[in-house]
Amino acid sequence: MKDIFDKCNLGNLNLNSRIIRTGTWETENEDGGFLKNSVYDKYEAIAGSGVGAIVSEIFALDHKDRFYPYSTNQNYKGFIKEYKMITDIAHKYDVPILGQLAFFYYDDGENQKVEANDISIKGIRKLQAEVFMAAKKFAYAGFDGIQINMGNNFYLARFMNPYFNQRTDQYGGNTENRVRISAEIIKLIKKTMNLHVSCRINPLDVRKDGIDYEESKKIAKELEKAGADSIQLTARTISYLYDGREKNPFLVYVDELIDELDIPVILGGSLRDMDTINEVLNNTQVEFVSMSKPFVAQADFLKEWKENGEGKTICQSCNNCYSKKTSTCFKY
Repeated sequence: MKDIFDKCNLGNLNLNSRIIRTGTWETENEDGGFLKNSVYDKYEAIAGSGVGAIVSEIFALDHKDRFYPYSTNQNYKGFIKEYKMITDIAHKYDVPILGQLAFFYYDDGENQKVEANDISIKGIRKLQAEVFMAAKKFAYAGFDGIQINMGNNFYLARFMNPYFNQRTDQYGGNTENRVRISAEIIKLIKKTMNLHVSCRINPLDVRKDGIDYEESKKIAKELEKAGADSIQLTARTISYLYDGREKNPFLVYVDELIDELDIPVILGGSLRDMDTINEVLNNTQVEFVSMSKPFVAQADFLKEWKENGEGKTICQSCNNCYSKKTSTCFKY
């Protein structure tokens, strides 16, 4: 029997449980980017709760990015010092921590919002270099890895989506070509740094001629081939297909994906109670579950779950923290 609080391994990372905390926005900072004391308290509570691993809040590449005002960044004077303190907090509890990089727009030097079809090879090299340097900065700050967000509607998700990418060169066309921009980044990181590389992807996007389950599996296999250490699934499209009568197609998909990969897959989704999560763990091939908004509502809820042997998050899935782009809960 699998249990949430099993000690386990996520690739090369040792975990104290099967729960991965995934961050979203960071609004608890001062002008200039410096973190408020509440951020350190939050990480202390999360790391000490029994979490398996932590994925940070989103780091943006560019101050002109769509979500920059709600994200944290690497380009202020205190980044290395402050985030070394954050990673030290996680490591005090033997919890690995990954820095999450996500960007919606990309400025190639000629166009502040250049899209997949228009970015030049020179622009692609500039983008790849900037992502590589972000990984370097994470390593300097003590992070155990990087999660590159290639899901939802972020830039790299659009780049490898045939709905958006109609290039006719080596970065367009078939799956391998559309994933190439990301695969080359992963290869370089793995060649030069001792970082766990996690990729966050969509199972499908509900767009005609976009990504479906089969295309998503192909994308995951290309990322694995490039050297990715784990895949994390987002869950933005579960509600479109699941009516509660048949088996959740997202769970069918994740089992099929796990069958096709040799690297761990982290299941994302609106899982809110210990019994349901353990049921998923024991009735599918899922080994790891990510949670985000529950940690916004109550940073240390896992501690209560572990002590009581059961539990349900106080998060009501109102989605206000995400939609209003804040790192604090509106109710709690």
